[in-house]
Amino acid sequence: MGWGPQLAAVVAALRLRRMLRALMWTVLVVLAGCESRPAAFSGIDCGLAVESVNAPYDVGGRECVWNAYSRGTPVRWQVTSITIEGDPIRQTLRFDPVLGVVISRDMSADRFSGQANRRVWTWRCSTMAKAIWATDPSWYSFNLTSCTGDGPTTSFP
Repeated sequence: MGWGPQLAAVVAALRLRRMLRALMWTVLVVLAGCESRPAAFSGIDCGLAVESVNAPYDVGGRECVWNAYSRGTPVRWQVTSITIEGDPIRQTLRFDPVLGVVISRDMSADRFSGQANRRVWTWRCSTMAKAIWATDPSWYSFNLTSCTGDGPTTSFP
């Protein structure tokens, strides 16, 4: 006769444990379905350029970046540089007035670089300036200084 309350408590504990287990699995399934996506870019997109020895110089992308940067407007420009061997080096320049200039350079596909260099490099810089080319004063790249991350300076593209 004394088993009734104890049995009821054991059954209730088992039901609670099953419910909690089912709830945990439901939460895990929902979280697994929510993959991490980069935040949508809000600003001027200067497009995608491909640069190599044989590709044309992209003056439009450079002017787009420089004009937006000079006005303090968020901007993004993506460049794929092709190595002499034909390997793609994907690079992105993003500027935000609060975060500064962020450069990412994906060297993972460069088969002829050192193994330690085959990774994604990232710099967050506070200053960007035009770097005029010695071979043609109408052409330029960007020099970035006061950087954190993978070094105190870098250039783009």
